[in-house]
Amino acid sequence: MGLPWPGLWLKRLWVLLQVAVHVATGKVLLTFFPERVKQHILAMGQKTGIANNPHFSHDNWIPTFFSTQYFWFVLKVHWQRLEDKTELGGLAPNCPVVRLSGQRCNIWDFMQDGWAFKNNVDIRNHQNLQERLQAAHLLLARNPQCPVVVDTMQNQSSQHYAALPERLYVLQEGRILYKGKSGPWNYNPEEVRVLLEKLHS
Repeated sequence: MGLPWPGLWLKRLWVLLQVAVHVATGKVLLTFFPERVKQHILAMGQKTGIANNPHFSHDNWIPTFFSTQYFWFVLKVHWQRLEDKTELGGLAPNCPVVRLSGQRCNIWDFMQDGWAFKNNVDIRNHQNLQERLQAAHLLLARNPQCPVVVDTMQNQSSQHYAALPERLYVLQEGRILYKGKSGPWNYNPEEVRVLLEKLHS
């Protein structure tokens, strides 16, 4: 659950130091031992399938590691995790989201009805809801097999669910049945498949 304000800022300072050391160490190792670091990163990527994605060769994503943009993105991700408001089995935050039509709704309604790889879709940070909706239409062009909504500009859903950069959840009747680890390295879509198959059997 989220931390009180003074504790949050102390934790943020500690995370800042940890991320700075991580990025500095990674940059040094990547400079002096590029092949060894590449092998390590590829091994991590094999576990999640990102290394097998035909749209990204390793030259598109490994060189982006330990850059300034990477530092700020990882810092943002870790800071956001400090504000995680979800607990497995607990009540799911009913955050506001926006359908691509512009209609406002909440996550429960939906249930009932910085850093990027090279050669990736280039989307700058959204300055307003219209830009966010336009970006979501890029996903729609790929014909996803599910409804698509976007977070509000206050990013409440992303904050409450600690979903940056991505995280898989299964919600049912307002409760969290499954809370996955954060992606792209640690999430497990197969666990979600197994749970959904159990729920629908």
